[in-house]
Amino acid sequence: MNSSTGHMEPQRQERALRSRRDILSAARMTFAQFGFDGANIRDIAEQVGVTHTLIRYHFGNKMELWKAVVDDMFAGLSAAFSNDRTGEIDLRTRDGLRSWLRLYIRYCAEHPEHVRIMIHESMAATERLEYMVEHIRLSHAGLIPVFSRLMKQGVVPDVWLVSFFYMISSICQMPFVLTNAIDQLYGVQMTSQAAVDAHTEAVIALVLGERSHDPSRWPTLPGWAETARTKGHPKT
Repeated sequence: MNSSTGHMEPQRQERALRSRRDILSAARMTFAQFGFDGANIRDIAEQVGVTHTLIRYHFGNKMELWKAVVDDMFAGLSAAFSNDRTGEIDLRTRDGLRSWLRLYIRYCAEHPEHVRIMIHESMAATERLEYMVEHIRLSHAGLIPVFSRLMKQGVVPDVWLVSFFYMISSICQMPFVLTNAIDQLYGVQMTSQAAVDAHTEAVIALVLGERSHDPSRWPTLPGWAETARTKGHPKT
């Protein structure tokens, strides 16, 4: 084997890995926007600039591509916590829960397509939903004892666990799923750092009963909303 051939194999491997990452990224956005039934492998291939046969080479069929997207999606969610620079989070404490909420909201802001795919698949009981639920079950199984302990300690309200899970999920996720509606209604870009920070403070205030730090840093409200807000202030 000559030297040029020896260098080609790692280069091919790197190109293959890059193609696979690009395909997964494009497929994730496509499934999030159109759902499984509306997604088309040829359209995904066109976005990436590859042939649809290359996608089939890497992933087989659309179902296997969808599963790979979901696997990659939940792996990314886990990595968002394990790669935190502040170190391992102790979720048994108030400070730990506060840090966990900050990380989760940051992930939701950066990856709204995760929730959009979940919403699409939750519309009907399918094989895909069953596949996705297995990922969710693993996550919840690790969090149930932690949240139960926090409830007993009085850190968070002692309520039905299912409601708690989905209330936490909803308040962390939904503003970033509904970015277009919020922009139209309030003129706020929810993915801006100011909006993400303000939303994080709001969630922590609701979950842990803590006051927000500095309202002056919140994105400003449009005139109609500010007028409505001041009407609710008690007269002095």
